[in-house]
Amino acid sequence: MSRRWRLDSGESLVISGAPVARGVVGPFLSFVLIEGGVTALATQWGLLHRYEGIALLFVGFIPALLLFTRTWRWRSHKITVTTRRVLIEGGVLSRYSTQVNVSDVVATRVEQSLAQRLRRRGAVVVDTSSGSITLPIVRHPAALGRLIDRTRRDEASADSRSWDQWFADPDPGRDRPLEG
Repeated sequence: MSRRWRLDSGESLVISGAPVARGVVGPFLSFVLIEGGVTALATQWGLLHRYEGIALLFVGFIPALLLFTRTWRWRSHKITVTTRRVLIEGGVLSRYSTQVNVSDVVATRVEQSLAQRLRRRGAVVVDTSSGSITLPIVRHPAALGRLIDRTRRDEASADSRSWDQWFADPDPGRDRPLEG
């Protein structure tokens, strides 16, 4: 999937990736089992052997179509974290794009069921002052949450004044006479 957004000046890419594939294993296994079953039966049955190509195409069409559409849907979604933004893009026929400035992030949290914890998957929820945004299910969600928090801290520390700036000019308006 191509990028539809551009990096701002001074912004760099931290991480980019797709969410976890969902619903791809079942169609893949059914396609392999059905095609293998037809091939095995064709060695035993002469009529099926004669029309084996047509039978393979006919019985494998629906699992192959499901596998193709679910893979396409999975690969059309992307989560990107830059030094200033968190971007969520996706959609097959109609596209959506959501972005949150890292400076607006208040906290991150991970939501996982027991099965997701066992498989090291889960959803990262990004809390902002205007609401919460749930990212799609990803691998190692706690690591992604820590990465967003670290990026937020780094962005906040880059915007604040250094200790030398604080001590060199603690109160810039103190020595000026009052105008009146």
